[in-house]
Amino acid sequence: MVNKPNVTQQVLDYFIKQIQNGNWKIGEKIYSESRLTKELGVSRTSIRAAIQQLVGIGAMESIHGKGTFLRSDDLSSLGLGKHNKKEYDYVDLSSLLEFRLILETDSCYHAVKRATKETIEKLHYYLQKMKESIGSPDEFVQFDRLFHEEIIHATGNKLLERSLKNAFAQKEERLHDFNEMFGYKDGIYYHTLLLKAFEAKNASRAKRIMKTHLQKAIDDIYYENNTDAEEQDILEQI
Repeated sequence: MVNKPNVTQQVLDYFIKQIQNGNWKIGEKIYSESRLTKELGVSRTSIRAAIQQLVGIGAMESIHGKGTFLRSDDLSSLGLGKHNKKEYDYVDLSSLLEFRLILETDSCYHAVKRATKETIEKLHYYLQKMKESIGSPDEFVQFDRLFHEEIIHATGNKLLERSLKNAFAQKEERLHDFNEMFGYKDGIYYHTLLLKAFEAKNASRAKRIMKTHLQKAIDDIYYENNTDAEEQDILEQI
């Protein structure tokens, strides 16, 4: 399929231009999300996704309550000069998330009912590793995946477990795409809530959180894929 040009990539190109032209200095705070959203005419989702890509290679650092700072002007990890802008297969990614929404929502309820002490310990471990992997996309995706697989494993249903693992194996690239587009914050937030629900043995709450987590991901993809054409026009003029 032919994918729509990615707005996030165009925002990233704008960031790269600011860095390479010396408009943003190492150690300085970059423009706020509000200012960037207003000046570029794009969504906060696109702004945050572009920032996360630069955080991932160590070029930027986001500090809660303070903003985002430029830490390095080394952008070599982005493969500049290859002229191969990333385009995302939104339909395939949405299909994976919809499959997971159907499979994991009810499974999460049963997993809480059957969870053991070992289940809780593993979820703790995977969540901690996710936090430690912020800025390292491959590791973050790996532990995110293991967190969800452990929940399905707790159901004791081998068919469910095989189904999720097969989906992850077949759509590995889509997991990385989602992290690349939307970063780490939501993953940490919802996984923390899920762990607390498991600890409290609150199956209904865990089910609601899982549903909200995956539905938000689907909504984010829909919004990103259906960003107004006006965003494209504005960015092309910059």
